[in-house]
Amino acid sequence: MEDSSVQKFASELERASGYGEVWEIVKDTVKFVLRQHRNGMMLFLDDLPLQLGAYHPVGTNHIVLNRALVQLVEASKSRQMVNALVYNLLLHEYLHALGNLSEHEVRRLVYKVASECFGENHAVTLLTKYSPWALLKGIPLNAAEAPKRGMEIIKDFEKIDHRYIV
Repeated sequence: MEDSSVQKFASELERASGYGEVWEIVKDTVKFVLRQHRNGMMLFLDDLPLQLGAYHPVGTNHIVLNRALVQLVEASKSRQMVNALVYNLLLHEYLHALGNLSEHEVRRLVYKVASECFGENHAVTLLTKYSPWALLKGIPLNAAEAPKRGMEIIKDFEKIDHRYIV
């Protein structure tokens, strides 16, 4: 991969200020490396067990992201690290949504996309290599014991040019 592409993706992720902006980078990097694309995905936030970062219900256009996990990381880490976490979780589930059902294969592809688009030493690739849960080291987990809230849909998650029924 060219250094200019690595710099472009890294710079975009550093500036990203919400789920929708990180999502666009996920789609761009997958298209760049794997030449695959899918429109019409929706993002939901839910309070899940901390061991589960996100999931994609097979046969849907949904990704459900662990709100409690993201908020724990937001409370103690930089925006760059939060974006790296969200990127990793969304990338993993997007690859499932593209039809890759094997966890082993998805993990391999997440690393391939991350390393080719961000380089070996970027936070995205390091989280892929060592696990996103490495961010929880040293964070008191009692904050995650809050009462469960209802699932929330993220509006304007995916910007598309055409309307369709979901």
